[in-house]
Amino acid sequence: MESLYLWPARPAASLLALWLLSQLFCWAARAPVHRAFRALGRVLAGAFRITARWCKSVSVSIAKRDREMVLEMGKGDAESKVAREFRRVEVTFAKELGRYPELHRKMDDLTARIDADYKECGNAAPTPPGWAEATAAVAKMPQNADNVVKKVLEEIHNTAKSGEKKALQEYRDSTAKRHKILNGMAPMLKELKDNAADAGKSVAAALETTKRIDAHMTTYEQIRKGEDKAVRAMGWQSTQLFVASLLVLGVAIGGAFVNFNLIALPMSELVPAGSRIGGMPVSTVAALVVVLMEVAAGIFAMEMLGITSFFPKLDLLPASRRRIILAVAVGGLLLLACIECSLAVLREQLVESATALKQSLAGVHEKAVADPAASRIPVVGQAVLGFILPWILAMVAVPLETLIATGGHIFLTLTAGVLALVGTGARLLGHASRYLVEGARHLYDIYIVLPLQIERLATGARPSISTAKQGARP
Repeated sequence: MESLYLWPARPAASLLALWLLSQLFCWAARAPVHRAFRALGRVLAGAFRITARWCKSVSVSIAKRDREMVLEMGKGDAESKVAREFRRVEVTFAKELGRYPELHRKMDDLTARIDADYKECGNAAPTPPGWAEATAAVAKMPQNADNVVKKVLEEIHNTAKSGEKKALQEYRDSTAKRHKILNGMAPMLKELKDNAADAGKSVAAALETTKRIDAHMTTYEQIRKGEDKAVRAMGWQSTQLFVASLLVLGVAIGGAFVNFNLIALPMSELVPAGSRIGGMPVSTVAALVVVLMEVAAGIFAMEMLGITSFFPKLDLLPASRRRIILAVAVGGLLLLACIECSLAVLREQLVESATALKQSLAGVHEKAVADPAASRIPVVGQAVLGFILPWILAMVAVPLETLIATGGHIFLTLTAGVLALVGTGARLLGHASRYLVEGARHLYDIYIVLPLQIERLATGARPSISTAKQGARP
């Protein structure tokens, strides 16, 4: 600092002289410095403005691409739902309503027969023609009539009465026979009623399915039209699926960690103990590979069952080859589960041996003997856990596929949001930089305020507000 003094013996005078020289220099360079400030303000504002426009355009492009992806995903889901409902309708009509025409014909025939029998049963007893008048005339004959005629008429009367009784008895027998036939048809009527009720339920189920199809078709039409309401609904549904899949995968990772620790110790007895791969023991790598193989086998099993669709080429394979791959995947899972079960048992034995070795090295000769039934509980628990965990890890294919399918929407949405936020920040920084540069220009004028005031007094000019406003514009 002392090297800058003009007079080292008098620092105050030197600083004053330097200040006066800087005032003169800054006053002389005022015009180019103002132009430099204006240029710097325009450059910074323009750069931030271009950055904001670029971020906005990229954000809009990403949001548009995300919208297209969501619409395509929604369209595929709606088409699959409609196809599934149509298959249900086809199965319902083929299985439940296929025998409806025959059932309807039987119902018509039985209804006609029952109606005819009921009409026959409802007929009144026939009256013998003319016998009623004849018997009435005989009954009115005087008591003093000719004995021969009276006897003949009485015989006629008796014969008419017996004929009437016989006809009435025959009619009653015929009616009882018809009633017996109708009574025998009661189970058939009940079965017919049950069949009609089942057919009605099938028709109601088919109608309910058609209502669901109408709802899916309405959603499909909204998706095809690209309505904002449908896009927002599908975006929210994708977000829900992503969060749920993330939670399930977190639980699965916890299960994989438990599975890894369950077999890491006994795996050291099966592989070389001194070898390392990438700084990790071979036993650790082997246990990790076993866990990953279980996940891979589960993915192939779910793929062959048609639950997931990671590999589209596998869908083109014949059914026989798909069954072979499914059998291999399930067999591999079973084999790995059995291996883990045995390793879990071996782990408990290794732990007991290590504990006994530590006690013998510590000089402990007497120890409490544990209950054999109680000591077997950890072994059984670890064996069951080692057998079940591979099958649970096999189910990780379903949330993994959902996470991958919905992860694109989440990534694009977050990217668009971040770009929009950066664009807004760049726009604010552009305005801030312009005013900061303008403030720096005013601070420059404040520094040389004395020369400026002397210049104004010498020239007799007034401070121009319009000039200051023009200088404020970049």
